Order: sequence, then structure tokens, then C-alpha cells
Amino acid sequence: MIELRLSQIPVPKSNRYIRTKGGKVFKPPRVRNWEARAMWEITSQYKGEPLEYKLSVEIELILPNHRKRDIDNMLKSLWDILERAGVIKNDNQIYRVKTVKRVEKGQEGVVVRLKRFRDRRAGR
Repeated sequence: MIELRLSQIPVPKSNRYIRTKGGKVFKPPRVRNWEARAMWEITSQYKGEPLEYKLSVEIELILPNHRKRDIDNMLKSLWDILERAGVIKNDNQIYRVKTVKRVEKGQEGVVVRLKRFRDRRAGR
């Protein structure tokens, strides 16, 4: 099992993720800053080759407050950064996801656990 920790929760992917201004496409500074920090944290923890097998992923989102947040949009950002950082080859390798949101006042972060997916029904 591979465990990675991030100090900030993902900036959710949504329609506001990439904006156009004057015909140019860009990512808001908040998104760019999160991606840069997450990339640095992940690459300092994982030095191996990209995983190329079916994966089971456990995500623990540690939230600083009870503000409403969509898990699915945060996960999309997380999958993209895991791919860009070279941890996984492609997010289509993810066959099982378990996600937990936990609120700890004033705390924030993400714990990602990756392991090989075993399909118990297929005997594999």
C-alpha cells in the first residue's frame, strides 16, 4: 500500500476551474497554487514509477469546517494531480473508491491510500 499526505484539500473542479478572459484560458491563482503545492508534496513522498494496475483508493478528507463541499469535484482534482505527479498512469485504473469527509476545526488535509484492486467476485 502507498500512503500519501497533502496539507490542503483539493480545489474542486467545476465550471469555474478554468476561466476565459479576453479569449484566453487560464486557471485562477487559487487553483494554480493548490496544484503546485500538491505536486511538490506528492513528488517528495513518491519516487517510484507510475502504477499501471487496477487500483483501490481510500481518501480521507480532513476539513476545517462544516462548509458544504462536493466530494466528486475534489476527487477529480486529486486524480488529475496524481496522474501529473507520476503516481498513477491514468485515472481509469481506479476501480474502487472509498472516501470519508471528517471535520476537525482548524485542521485541513488529505490522506490518500492506494493499493492493488482485488475483485473478490471474479476470484482475482
